[in-house]
Amino acid sequence: MKTSTHALALFAGCLLAGSAFAQCVNDTTLTTSPSNFNGNTCGKNLALLSICGGSDGTNGAGTSVVQLNVGNAANITLTVVSSTSGFNPELAYTTGACSSLSACTIDDTKPIAEPGSLTVGPDAPSPQPAAGPSFIFISDLNAESPGCGAYNIAVAGNLPVKLQEFSVN
Repeated sequence: MKTSTHALALFAGCLLAGSAFAQCVNDTTLTTSPSNFNGNTCGKNLALLSICGGSDGTNGAGTSVVQLNVGNAANITLTVVSSTSGFNPELAYTTGACSSLSACTIDDTKPIAEPGSLTVGPDAPSPQPAAGPSFIFISDLNAESPGCGAYNIAVAGNLPVKLQEFSVN
């Protein structure tokens, strides 16, 4: 009986803490520089109720996640451009695990007070990341409608180079 009670308590705790420790599903992985990716946040990663260490609550309409593999001596900048009216993009970047509890080194949003411009960035993480995987979050923190939409993420900087072809003459 004691083991059952502990197991039930652990299960209940996991259910209640699920959004605090929500993991994410990536839309894509970028590994070349410069890189561009067109995506749409609507309906993505709905369990991510917050990002940037839990300090930024998402509006629940969707959050896109793009994995970014950076190389040595990274000097990257990120820019998000939306093409959807009513979508005020949030651009967040973390070198930690892809979860709602990871701290962000970029946390930038386009406020509702600046209508007509749907561009966020260019932003550079500070400090620049070490070689390895990192994650870009694109979301909307505001309650307006639709609160999600189409975007393009542009990455400039030093990413690992992928060998496309090799020959010996």
